Amino acid sequence: MSNYRYDFQKIFLEHTPGPYDPEHREFIEQIASALYERLEELPALEQWPEGVRKFFVLYEFNYQVGNGGFAQAAYNTPNLFPIALEAYESLGLHEAAGLCRRAWEMLPAELTSQIEKGVIDSDSLEEVFEHFDDSEMSALDESIPDEFWVDDVLQSIAEKHSAEFMQLDTLL
Repeated sequence: MSNYRYDFQKIFLEHTPGPYDPEHREFIEQIASALYERLEELPALEQWPEGVRKFFVLYEFNYQVGNGGFAQAAYNTPNLFPIALEAYESLGLHEAAGLCRRAWEMLPAELTSQIEKGVIDSDSLEEVFEHFDDSEMSALDESIPDEFWVDDVLQSIAEKHSAEFMQLDTLL
């Protein structure tokens, strides 16, 4: 096991549970950083504890869509679409789940388009970003409901499943 910069036990010990404050999202950022730091050493995502998996998938999906839209999420993390859909549904976030369902249904055509345009193998970020703008998935970016952005939910998931996070290193 490697030495990590982010220690789950320390993160949780220094955190005071309570209402989410968007001005202080350090807690969820530290949890995400700890996960990313271990990502290559962890088993397949399906083997992660449920709370950890849900946190990671929602955090990563929010990041990808927030950074470059659904087309970027399709480009970087197509495997997360059905898991994100399931996570939103399990949380009762029906508008977000519906949007994810539409994105999931569009994913095969999007991936085919990326292959046909050569975007997958392109060394040009300009071509990749141009594709994101031209993608049919970009229409979804205009209808993202507020409930899609789940920082408050991420904090709640982490607090509720703290033992799963703190025991995560035993999976390595």
